[in-house]
Amino acid sequence: PAWEPQVPEYRRKGPPEAKVVIAEFSDFQCPACALAAPHLKSILDLFPGKIAVIFKHRAWDFHPHARQAAAAAECAGKGGKFWDFHDRLFTSQSQWSVLASTAASREVFAGMAKELGLEPAPFAACLADPATDALVAADLKEAEQKWVNSTPTFLIGGRRFVGATQLRTLGLNQVENMLKKS
Repeated sequence: PAWEPQVPEYRRKGPPEAKVVIAEFSDFQCPACALAAPHLKSILDLFPGKIAVIFKHRAWDFHPHARQAAAAAECAGKGGKFWDFHDRLFTSQSQWSVLASTAASREVFAGMAKELGLEPAPFAACLADPATDALVAADLKEAEQKWVNSTPTFLIGGRRFVGATQLRTLGLNQVENMLKKS
């Protein structure tokens, strides 16, 4: 069997019995990752009920707000809003990624959470909880073990596709071929 990444249920989109699983290693502060997000959504829309997407964090050290964005997404996920928060982070990336301090981005993320209907106190407590960062750290370790050296990287049926263009072309071909075989 192909490698099946383990993630909390809220970081999985699509049916559990999906014929094809796309594992995405992504960084919320990475412009290429933001560009890939709509392509991934369109692939999901092309094959309703047949594909699942699993999100894995690959927050780079050189992106000062990425790890905190990942932790905030985890906290949103615990409140049932991971994918909404995921989309919001990517669509507003140009605003928060240029902030001067992580304190400023923390405020922006708390505001996003509140807009999505998440309670501020539990969200803040989750962000402060070391277990939240440990979830992100576990993904980073897994990314290193899988030799994920750029973002976004998509693993589909044991094959690696890097960036939006490869996802949209070769990755889509891989998905179609896997669905024909099943």
